[in-house]
Amino acid sequence: MITDAAPAHSSATPSGNIPCPVCRESNSVPRSPGKDRLFGLAPGVFPLFRCGSCGCVFQHPLLEDSALAKFYPEEFWWSDEPERGSRLASLLRRLEKTYRERVVADHVRFLDFCARKRTAGGRLLLDIGCGSGTFLHVAETYGFVPHGMDQSGQAIEIAGRQYPLKRAIVGDPVWEDRRFDFVTMFHVLEHLPNPRLGLEYASRLLQPDGVLVLQVPNVASAQARLFGNFWRGLDVPRHVINFTPKALGHLLREAGFEFRIKTRFSLRDDPAMLASSMAPGLDPTRRRGKSLRSNPFFSAAREMSYFGLFLLAAPAAFLESACGLGASVWAYAWKKNTEFRIQNPE
Repeated sequence: MITDAAPAHSSATPSGNIPCPVCRESNSVPRSPGKDRLFGLAPGVFPLFRCGSCGCVFQHPLLEDSALAKFYPEEFWWSDEPERGSRLASLLRRLEKTYRERVVADHVRFLDFCARKRTAGGRLLLDIGCGSGTFLHVAETYGFVPHGMDQSGQAIEIAGRQYPLKRAIVGDPVWEDRRFDFVTMFHVLEHLPNPRLGLEYASRLLQPDGVLVLQVPNVASAQARLFGNFWRGLDVPRHVINFTPKALGHLLREAGFEFRIKTRFSLRDDPAMLASSMAPGLDPTRRRGKSLRSNPFFSAAREMSYFGLFLLAAPAAFLESACGLGASVWAYAWKKNTEFRIQNPE
């Protein structure tokens, strides 16, 4: 997954019309450069552009995988593995596990909704970017047969104790001997310099009548417009291309999919993106990734403060979604020219 060779980042904004990496139109306009506000691993700023046609926001020049890999901390993903420490720390970890399973169940309900749209077929599932397997665990309780892949060796070691998992990046032929009824990619495409490769890869792994389920942050959402470069969903430089519903639809159509796109409320992500935009210092991923360890009582205070902010943000996040300006874009897609049919697709 290699894009045009380019410097890691630059403080200068390129001039001229930059072709959009999604729709390839050359009417992009520069916006304020972004910087790594979450982890501070990437020094300097990254030029950002907004496409005047599809609305996506992208970095230019696009980075290669080797450059991007440096900007992911080892603890980028969450694990329910018990930590050594006080009883309070263990209690917080158990509470967080319960919370995460509850909010991830919202993702599984959407997957189950897509499964019930199929007129026939099994429930063999591959989750690309599975992390430590919370989604796979909950999906199994809904009757899916879980498989996963992730580039983190530690994540694969943990989740692989329960499910068939493989360590790989998008494009690796590790599942070439299998075809799945469902492939899920939650918050994956925005990390790929070449999202077309991601969709082509998912298409190859699907049964002829299989379903691809996607979720990405919505850069056209109300909270994205409100916070600008301070929006948590932008996450410079790890999110190299940030999608609108129109931009995601363009890619799916070009990749040979029929699809339905929704700005459905995400219980896991929409309030969290809003809360973290308002108080980035409380963001759980940031605190883990920066190894901001403190005594258990300070840690508990931060956890409870963030959870309280999450609860306060939830009604506003739900309202923006109800108005069609939600922070998450969801899609389910199937290959054209197949015998696959869906019932009442809307």
